[in-house]
Amino acid sequence: MKAKQDARARIKPDEARAVLGLYAEVDAGIDELTADIDLIIKQNLALAERTDRLRERGLQPSPVWELGDAAGASPTLCARLAVLPAVFRTRYFEAEGRAVLADDASKELVAEVFETVASDPVGALVALESTLRAWLDDTAPTRPLPVRTKPQLRLLSLLLADIARKGAAGLDDLEWLSSIGLDAEDYRDTESPAVELIRSSGEAKLRAMWADERAWLRKAFGQRD
Repeated sequence: MKAKQDARARIKPDEARAVLGLYAEVDAGIDELTADIDLIIKQNLALAERTDRLRERGLQPSPVWELGDAAGASPTLCARLAVLPAVFRTRYFEAEGRAVLADDASKELVAEVFETVASDPVGALVALESTLRAWLDDTAPTRPLPVRTKPQLRLLSLLLADIARKGAAGLDDLEWLSSIGLDAEDYRDTESPAVELIRSSGEAKLRAMWADERAWLRKAFGQRD
């Protein structure tokens, strides 16, 4: 908790908005956000298919979209490769991760919480930093995406990467909401566990997720913790 508070204190809102690609105010309703979510998933799965030959060389597409360096109010959108073992594809493109993204409830949840997440860019960056770092490789090449840029697309792509990664690791919807700093109480029904149980079970699953991913990296590349 203290580490997150310290992180919030050192990040300025404008810096967080820049990292999250919020270069302008987002004026999009649920229907547009839902269509954007479908577009992001479709584009990322197509990119994964086109780069499948690279998987055993340790190159995987990052599902987190980036803004290019082009000047102006509407910068170019890019996708980047990441140096990761092929098993990381199960965190988004295949198996459990893809199953999460195929679930309409997951996509609807991302669209529902987007406005709340975007309204607190510092909190969003702190909450999503782990997934951003998991897929980030500044040394890897980028390629432009054939998509019209909107200020919501990078953050939507990051939220989708986060829910897919954590869902593949076993977190349910309430645990995911808690993991990104939202109050699970606002989403509970009468049969849901208590908020403290939601938080503690989600944290345990996150620790297991990080341990698994560290083991994957050590096995593939000999990296240490």
